[in-house]
Amino acid sequence: MNSPDLQLKAVTDLNVSGRVLRRNLRAYPFFYFFFDLQPWLALWVVYLTDEVGLSFLELGAIAPMFYVLAAFGQAPIGALADRFGRVRMIRAACLLFILFFAVLSFSQSVWWAAAAWLTWGFGYASISGADSAFLHDSLQALGRSREFELRAGRVFAMRATAQVTATLAAGALAGLIGVRGVVALGICPVAVALAITFLFQEPPRGASGPARGAEYFRLLRQTLALAWARREIRYLLVVAALIISARVFEAYLMQPFLISQGVDVDTLFTVLQTPVRVAAIIGALGAFWWARRMGEFRSLGGMPLLVVALFAVLAFVDHLAALAAFVAGGLMQGAVAPLVEGYLNRRVPSRLRATMLSLNHMGWTTIMLFALPVFGWQVDLHPLRLIFFALMLIFAVAGSGALLLWLRAHRAAGPPDLAD
Repeated sequence: MNSPDLQLKAVTDLNVSGRVLRRNLRAYPFFYFFFDLQPWLALWVVYLTDEVGLSFLELGAIAPMFYVLAAFGQAPIGALADRFGRVRMIRAACLLFILFFAVLSFSQSVWWAAAAWLTWGFGYASISGADSAFLHDSLQALGRSREFELRAGRVFAMRATAQVTATLAAGALAGLIGVRGVVALGICPVAVALAITFLFQEPPRGASGPARGAEYFRLLRQTLALAWARREIRYLLVVAALIISARVFEAYLMQPFLISQGVDVDTLFTVLQTPVRVAAIIGALGAFWWARRMGEFRSLGGMPLLVVALFAVLAFVDHLAALAAFVAGGLMQGAVAPLVEGYLNRRVPSRLRATMLSLNHMGWTTIMLFALPVFGWQVDLHPLRLIFFALMLIFAVAGSGALLLWLRAHRAAGPPDLAD
């Protein structure tokens, strides 16, 4: 083959590769739409307590497995994505999610549910990181890496649409096929998402990538040292962990709250949960505007106080109108991650930023590991309003203490160093 023919073949191969990579970008949002189309999430507490027969103590005992795997398993499992490819790990995650739904839908005891939760944790850790790396590498191969935030925003919109749609549909589906049937139905959209992955092509990877193995643990040590040395970072991590933990407790209690107010498990039951999910979307999209208007000091500093106020409403207002507290909590849930991550990004050197953000996730996960079993035990023993009152007192003490420490450290640190 002569030189012009070789040049023509090279151009043709490049065009085909570019065409397939552009198909990655088109298919990826639809993959996540089906992956997140999960109506079972609007019924999971009811399912595990009423259908499977778990107590809240048992629920609190198995739940930390997911959080621990989701937070601590991402780094070692991410090494598999670097070794075997992002697309393969995304497909493996889909298979694990299908297995999760199969086990969960047949669960008859706490051991079945524990096995399901373990599978769910591995599935989440498998896709977390591989997904964003797949998107970034596809864009980078096309010379369009600056579009990452734009593309990620569109994916977020598709995922949010799927979650709201699934929540709205969950109650009606439960009336037709039962709550256990809704759980089993989760297999179908994930199977569609798995089929979409066969439209993906593994994008080429640059020479540099995320730190793994010994390098990861070296960066982790440096990040821990930085967090300990910089008090404003150290105490913000504590404040953020408490805020996110409060939202986890709220998420566990929202469905029991609706039942305590006489709402049957039907269409209304899941429709009433929809504003909370919409509020989280609004909070995430509005976090930048809110921070610009109020400043990071007041935006972050007001959140622990809001947590206490929300639990106070739920403790003292015995009416369905108290659902507004969950909606306000949804706004906070959506806003807290962008605000905290923005604060850290402006104060942490670029080589340590990803590790610091993973450290942020480990904070609230550690709280859940120890707090959820005790929390579940107490929910079994006491009325719901007393649980909300206890949470109000706990977060009033812990939150105000952490907040005061952070405010002092923040003021002493001065403006952030944006050099790198």
